Amino acid sequence: MKHFFKIGIYFFVSLFVSFSLQAQPPSPAKKIPEFQFYQFNGKPFGRSQLAKDKLLFIVFFDVTCDHCQHAFQQINAHYAAFKNVGMYLVSLDSEAAMANFLTRFAPNLIGKPNVTLLRDVNNEFIQRFTPRKYPSMFLYNARQQLLLYYDEPEKFPNFLRVIPPVQKSK
Repeated sequence: MKHFFKIGIYFFVSLFVSFSLQAQPPSPAKKIPEFQFYQFNGKPFGRSQLAKDKLLFIVFFDVTCDHCQHAFQQINAHYAAFKNVGMYLVSLDSEAAMANFLTRFAPNLIGKPNVTLLRDVNNEFIQRFTPRKYPSMFLYNARQQLLLYYDEPEKFPNFLRVIPPVQKSK
């Protein structure tokens, strides 16, 4: 009888540990993975096309997400700090929806040479970058290694602390 009791306890402990491990949220990609997104002109865009020798700020967002709106308002307000950073804004949404979203919540980003809008038409981002929720903001170094990840707009100021200040021209 003791033997069956021990087996029962072992079974329930194993089951509990198994469910606990499965409940852990995935950790964001520590290194930028291979990917293929699409630019608004329809051309593919992959990891090899990311800016070299600079920080890389990647934001995964949804145009209907209220938290994304707040995050982009903050990014918009602090665009000057990101002038020397490669910014990649990735969404599953249509080009028109993305363009409208930027016009409303981040007009300072429109047409900037360091800002690239990308569509994830093959639904790769979630599997490859393993974000936890919208908006997911990743800051990678020039070697494409993760420096910071946040998915809450109120944590955005942490990125400003890591990005070196832009030197003003004399």
